[in-house]
Amino acid sequence: MWRQLFNQIWNQRRANVWLWTELCIVTVLLWYGIDLVYNYEGAAWQPKGYDTSCVFDLTVATKPLEVINDADNRRAGEDFTYLYNLIKDYPGVEAVCAYHGSIPYTDDAMFEGYAPHSDSTHVVHSYIRYVTSSYFDVFRLKPLAGQPDEAHWSPAEYPMPVWMSADLADSLFHLPNVADAVGKTCFNPYFLKSARPQTNYRVAAVLPRHKLSDYERYEPFIYLPAQKALFWQNVAIRVAPDQVAGFAERFRRDMQPVFDRGIFYLNTIRSYDDMKAAYDVQQGTVNYLNTVYAVAAFFLFNVFLCVFATFWYRTRKRRCEVALRMAMGSNRQSVMAYFLLEGLLLLLMTAVPALVIAFNIQLADLTVHTLMDATGGRFAGCFGLALLLMALIIMVGIWYPARQAMKIQPAEALHDE
Repeated sequence: MWRQLFNQIWNQRRANVWLWTELCIVTVLLWYGIDLVYNYEGAAWQPKGYDTSCVFDLTVATKPLEVINDADNRRAGEDFTYLYNLIKDYPGVEAVCAYHGSIPYTDDAMFEGYAPHSDSTHVVHSYIRYVTSSYFDVFRLKPLAGQPDEAHWSPAEYPMPVWMSADLADSLFHLPNVADAVGKTCFNPYFLKSARPQTNYRVAAVLPRHKLSDYERYEPFIYLPAQKALFWQNVAIRVAPDQVAGFAERFRRDMQPVFDRGIFYLNTIRSYDDMKAAYDVQQGTVNYLNTVYAVAAFFLFNVFLCVFATFWYRTRKRRCEVALRMAMGSNRQSVMAYFLLEGLLLLLMTAVPALVIAFNIQLADLTVHTLMDATGGRFAGCFGLALLLMALIIMVGIWYPARQAMKIQPAEALHDE
């Protein structure tokens, strides 16, 4: 059967050359469209390095200066500690922390440079986040190496303990295994001339790769201990999964009067899911992705019509051949298998030149890889998916007209021919 297939394809090579050309071009274009979508969706599926599900962001603001008296000012620290502890006791709250620096899903970012003691000229810039010890429970941080030590998580420790992402550990120390960075020390060269220089940090744990939002690349990231929870910091609240629905509304309704204490009032409380949605709209990500997906869907629809119609027409023209094969004793399953295998074999024969063209396009750096690296695995996966979609379209384009042709009596089909 395979020999017969190759002989027939070769005998019809003049007619097939146009089909080969069409399949080659369409396969390359389909691969490019899939690769474009993967650049964004692949980045969105990557973990951020911390878990924001079931977490709410709370900010506390201060009243206008005109309504604040000296007594309220003196009592501000005590009042905020009281309010912070009240949050922990609210129904549905599992853990609470305070942090500042680089805030997820916002444009608020803080950078500093760090260098290993072995090479003070090798400075790596990194995102910073100052956090209280409970931060690691709220955001479910799971270190690759090292263990949390809340008892020593304090800026008063020397060397000061820090947690850093794998990217920062690799860039700083260039070790074969990032886990070996635990216990290593580094310093901040920009602090050397400050009034209170902090020149020694000890890596307490190495974390997975980090990024600030879904549609971004991984960046070096470092966590430093915050002195304590302060009112100008962001407060993060992890809520039990069964309490997430309507939590922000309930909390505001119940706690708004309570937070009206001294110089403070409850400003905002919102989930990180809502922050992500708002940030994507603000950055124009949603509109851009909608445009990309609309173009990709339109292109895929045109590919479907083009390839589907070609094989539909090609199969219908061969009704006589179907009838003749059935008259010669072939059953419906064998005839259908023959036509399907022929279509798939034509696709495989065009896959080689299409693969060469697509590979050269990637080598020429003509693909979109703003968020995901142009790796061999990405190329193989996207090209394989393009071939799979083409195979499915070809099978549908052959199966239906061939099935209709098999319903016609062989004598009638031969008479029409």
